[in-house]
Amino acid sequence: MSRQSYLRHLNRCTHTTFIFLLVRIKTSMKEHLGRENQNVDVTEVDLVNFKKMTVQEKLDFIDDEIKKIYVFCAKSGYSSCQVENFARPFFQRNVHHLGNSIWVSGKAWKRRAVALTTVLVATFLLFRFDPAYRLACALSKQSAIQILPVWDWTQLYSSRCWLQNPLYQGSPGLQLSDCEICEGVDFVARANDLDPDQLVTWYISRDAPLIVEDGTRAWASRDNFSTLASFAKMFVTDPVLSRYRSCQFATNLRQKDMDHVDLLEKLAQGRMDRFYAQWENCNAWAYKAFRRVFQRPYFLPSTIGLASSSWVFLSANYSGKMFKPVQVQHDLVIFMQVRGSSRVRLEPWQPCTSVCSTFHETLSEGNVLVATDFLWKIDYIPSNNAENIAIAIGGSFDT
Repeated sequence: MSRQSYLRHLNRCTHTTFIFLLVRIKTSMKEHLGRENQNVDVTEVDLVNFKKMTVQEKLDFIDDEIKKIYVFCAKSGYSSCQVENFARPFFQRNVHHLGNSIWVSGKAWKRRAVALTTVLVATFLLFRFDPAYRLACALSKQSAIQILPVWDWTQLYSSRCWLQNPLYQGSPGLQLSDCEICEGVDFVARANDLDPDQLVTWYISRDAPLIVEDGTRAWASRDNFSTLASFAKMFVTDPVLSRYRSCQFATNLRQKDMDHVDLLEKLAQGRMDRFYAQWENCNAWAYKAFRRVFQRPYFLPSTIGLASSSWVFLSANYSGKMFKPVQVQHDLVIFMQVRGSSRVRLEPWQPCTSVCSTFHETLSEGNVLVATDFLWKIDYIPSNNAENIAIAIGGSFDT
């Protein structure tokens, strides 16, 4: 290889490649010539100073180093052809033997970036297409079920935190001393025309449960909740609500791969009876769309922020005997009985079960139950009415 062609080749390399190539050539020469020849004249290379050199200074520096290596090879008895054959692999286009250092032109990187971007955009647009989205969800669900015997992913799915911080002490949780708050609560209070300040001062700050009997009076319209059929029709005809799948769907109906949209479609057609169902609108867009259907309870102060998900509870001619959990995991639980009635159970969390009372209450249409999640575990049973509709939301507050 001539000096001119070598310099032209070096002129296409990056700063780091200059240094890397030089060091690897010297190291390989030492290994190739044998450990008895360790006196190769090697100049220490300072990468920082090397970057500050001009292009001509870099070329002169490396040319001088190559000359030193060539002189050493000549003194060791190698011919010019042998030296050139030895150095040829270092000047190939793709230097695979140099580990991960593969010289790829800028155009190749651009082509790869464009291809990757195209794949990502195509995947995003495909998942925006509802049939493709549903198919992907179905395949994912089937795959998750198949791997369940091999790996129990349910614990990870229900975990609030995937990566534990060893330095985080966390909250000590409910202590026996906290039970003093509820040991004096003998009944669940009921109120009308509740002032927001009273809610915070008399109930929330004391972790005392409350039923607001006129809790839904501020709702402008209840047409969508007049019957289960009208509610189901509203849901399945809305392009947003019918598009996104729900979370934690539960029902007494044992039909394979059923979700809330399938149930509501049958309900809108009058093909569903003697059932209960509940689910969480966990998708942000679905929650916002459903949020337009009902109003914020009038008695909630502005300091209480609502969670970004909501729960729906439906039943028709269902005679339940087992309580079902209200899984609203937020500081404040707001359970709104929109149609029909429900029986609710407020049970203190451990270790307060032996100190505080457990309450059983009936929520009639328009009633709203408000309780803190810190002390109270809430369960419900739909009453044996023809139709029942309830909505639950979570809230956060600072007292």
